[in-house]
Amino acid sequence: MNKIIFELAGCDISFIAEAPEDITLKQLLKQCNKIKPNWCSCGINNLEMENYTKEDVEIIIDYDSVKKTSDDVSCSIIGSDKE
Repeated sequence: MNKIIFELAGCDISFIAEAPEDITLKQLLKQCNKIKPNWCSCGINNLEMENYTKEDVEIIIDYDSVKKTSDDVSCSIIGSDKE
């Protein structure tokens, strides 16, 4: 399955995220609503995949879920065990 990699960007914080290439905007926004950054957040930016590696990804979004790749990512996920 192909993935897209993008940046969830804010004034004070940003996250590198990945999602399935065929996810709908509606599904993506539903999952992004679960992400509560520890600071201001305000947008989604496209990133050129060749500039980033799998190790750079901080948030993984799927059709019906979203998760952090590490506890060090400065946000919480609504509905997760570690909220």
